Amino acid sequence: MTEEDDFAGQEFNADETVEEPEEEVQEVEEETVEETVEEDTAVEESETEETSEDSGDEFDKPVSEGDIVEVDVEDLGSKGDGIARVEGFVVFVPGAEVDTTYEVEVTSVGNKFAFAEIVE
Repeated sequence: MTEEDDFAGQEFNADETVEEPEEEVQEVEEETVEETVEEDTAVEESETEETSEDSGDEFDKPVSEGDIVEVDVEDLGSKGDGIARVEGFVVFVPGAEVDTTYEVEVTSVGNKFAFAEIVE
């Protein structure tokens, strides 16, 4: 079927203009923008709540900056750092080898992981 077939039998007047439903389009766009803003606000609020809750998680972390702990390196990270766990909490140890136990000093602690250096 061609484009011409779609319009077969219809008469067109070249002087007629087609009116576009601008109001409907604008209303839909405004509703979409309002919904997006509401969704973004809801996401920001939930992130704020999570951040507030995370700040209380500091006491749940099994390591603190300056702690010296013994860890077993289980794997290597994408940047070559050794990956160990202390009570399930991930500790990255630069220069560590897999299947080796190290005494490390925690240098920084984040919300979900920490970094430590091998104590010599």
